Amino acid sequence: MRKRKNKSPKTQVDEAPAREESVEPVEVQAGNSVGDDAAMETMSVEEIELSEEGLKLVTELTQQRDEAVAARQRAQADYVNFQRRARENESRARRDGMSSMARALLPVLDHFDLALNQDTEKATVEQLLDGVRIVRGEFTKALQSQKIEAIAPAIGVEFDPNRHQAVMRQPTEEQEANTIVAMLQVGYAIDDVVLRPATVVVAAPPEVGEAEEEQTEAEVTEPAQGEKERED
Repeated sequence: MRKRKNKSPKTQVDEAPAREESVEPVEVQAGNSVGDDAAMETMSVEEIELSEEGLKLVTELTQQRDEAVAARQRAQADYVNFQRRARENESRARRDGMSSMARALLPVLDHFDLALNQDTEKATVEQLLDGVRIVRGEFTKALQSQKIEAIAPAIGVEFDPNRHQAVMRQPTEEQEANTIVAMLQVGYAIDDVVLRPATVVVAAPPEVGEAEEEQTEAEVTEPAQGEKERED
């Protein structure tokens, strides 16, 4: 029993150096950590340099963004002002046009007043007609001042569907086909804009008139024959 007790301390003594030897790798690992710290310091310096370049780039991009936003805001403000000025110009142009037309018609109204203030017991028919002619002349001047011209085609002029309106076709041998035979109503236009086409009668070939007469006679004869058959 005593021998066993003496062996146990030896075992403890033998184990002690093993523990001391196990410390040496720890010291090596500590040496490696110092190298890692130096590498980390080197990387941190590079990161700081990159951060300064990135900061400069971010500053430039931010400035460009602010300039773009300011430019967009100025463009929007300019567009709003343009729309407002366009509406004002349109309204002013419409008002000026109406004012110009009204000023041109005022003399016509004055002549109407003069004609209505005449003594009907002393005025003759010829005087009244002269007054109407004067008023018509003033009205024509008012239209011409607004660049409104009459469309009054002469007889024999070729029919123009853009300025004339045909209400009748008259067969004739005296004029060429598709020419104006008579004018029923004067038209008016402002430059190339037709306010009202002139109402005219257009010439047609004689054979067209004969064919239309035959068709009309046939249309009249057929109902008459049908009535006779029903009577029978």
